[in-house]
Order: sequence, then C-alpha cells, then structure tokens
Amino acid sequence: MLFGIINVNKPKGFTSHHVVGKLRKILGIKQIGHTGTLDPLAVGVLPVCVGKATRIIQYLDTSKAYRAYILLGVRTDTYDTEGTILQKIEVIPDKKQIFALLEEFRGEIIQTPPIYSAVHYKGKRLYEYARKNIEIEDIPQRRVTINDIKLISIENSTVVVDIDCSGGTYIRSIAHDLGEKLGYGACLENLIRTRSGKFRIEDSFTLQEIENADPEKFLIPPQNVLDFEIIEISDEQKNEVCKGRYIEVGIEYKGLVQLIHNGTLIAIAKVDAGRIMPVKVLC
Repeated sequence: MLFGIINVNKPKGFTSHHVVGKLRKILGIKQIGHTGTLDPLAVGVLPVCVGKATRIIQYLDTSKAYRAYILLGVRTDTYDTEGTILQKIEVIPDKKQIFALLEEFRGEIIQTPPIYSAVHYKGKRLYEYARKNIEIEDIPQRRVTINDIKLISIENSTVVVDIDCSGGTYIRSIAHDLGEKLGYGACLENLIRTRSGKFRIEDSFTLQEIENADPEKFLIPPQNVLDFEIIEISDEQKNEVCKGRYIEVGIEYKGLVQLIHNGTLIAIAKVDAGRIMPVKVLC
C-alpha cells in the first residue's frame, strides 16, 4: 500500500480536487487528500497525502508562501482576472505609495474572504450564494497573519509581491484590499504558491512527471515533515500501538510524538507521565 506525501506542482486551470482525481487514477488508490486548496488560477505547491498519510493532514504545518501578480485598476466580482470585470481604468502606479500600503498588511490582520470562495456560511459555500446572485452582507471574517510581504517589481500596471502568511489567507482578498486602499481597484492576475509548510516549489513534481515514473520515488515519509519528536518502538510495542493500547516509556516529555517502527510512521501519540497513548494510529 502506498504511504506518504507527494509534493505536486499544480498546473494552471486545475482545481485541487482535479489534482486528487488525477492522482487517484495514476496511483490506483482512492485514499488521497490534498492539504490546502489552490484556486484554478494558481499554480505551485500542493502537498497531497497518499494512503494512511491522509490521517495526519491536521498535523502538517499550514503556513504558506506565494508570489502574487496584482493587476491595478481592475475590479472583478471574484477578485481575480477570471471573474466578471466590474470596473477598469488606466492607472499610473506610484511605487512609494504601493510600498507603504503593502506594509499595512504586515502582521495579524482581519480579512474578509471573497464571495466566490469555499468558505462555509449557513450550511453552504459562499460561491453557491454568489452563483445565484444572492448578496451576503455579513461574510464571516477571519484573522490571518502576514509574516512577510515584499514588493518585488511593478511592470506596467502589474505589481509583483512575495507574501509569507498563515494558512487560510486569501491572496485574492489582499489584491482586492490593496486596490481599495489605492482608490482605483485591483485584482489578482496570477499566483504561484512557492511553499506550503515544509514543501517548496523547487522540490515539487508535475502530474506528468509522476505519471511517467515509479510513484514510490515521489513519496515523502510523513516523519520527514512533521515537527514532533520521534520515538523508535520495538516489535512488541508496535503490536500494542496498532491495537490502540498505550505503552510505557522512560521519558518525562509531554506532548505529541511520532512513533516509528523500522523507518515507518506507526502512530501519532500523546506522552503523559511516562505513558504513550496513541492518538492517530496508521497501522
């Protein structure tokens, strides 16, 4: 059974769900799940968990990094260039003004997701309301953290920005909000996710590369990217853990750990008072 995480370089035009569907056919396994949605417009890093590795998605680092291309002077209903244009004007970018306004996004901010997004609202996705032209005045806001934001260049009316942020950040909303601060609107033109947690774009693989080679070579052992302390266990301890039973260890550490047997992640477990209790069993 295949087990691990594949660092996929998502192509433009694909939804994250389409990538999962494609990999199911390539790998011949149904148990696959991605770790964070990327819009069809975006390309780049999309970690995909395969086999029982889907059970540890919640423990992966959710921080992200992007290179965003923001088109000034254009407002759309989706906050990107794939939506309906609501307003379009010619602008002459002021580099000093844009630099100063980008700094206002740094740190913890309150963000309103785009109406065309998968955020849940009263039992439905926001995009379901948008497609029926139903206006939502109280879109649920969220707190996100922008660890770093850098102006890379301004090319005609396109501002190129590097953003390092917490999971759940909508880069489309940053593009839109920058345009509102400037007073003439803006939207996301292109987006590259350069990092997701510990997965980086320079180490990613295209679907074609994965399809044309042994899939085993692309699988990353979960313990290589999880931050929990590793504890090696014996055959006897493995048998107990796989039955969901606790094992005794002589350590004072408290918190979550990875239980490894012969190089394979067997479980995520909690240590307390010298006792290890499995929390998520993978065997």
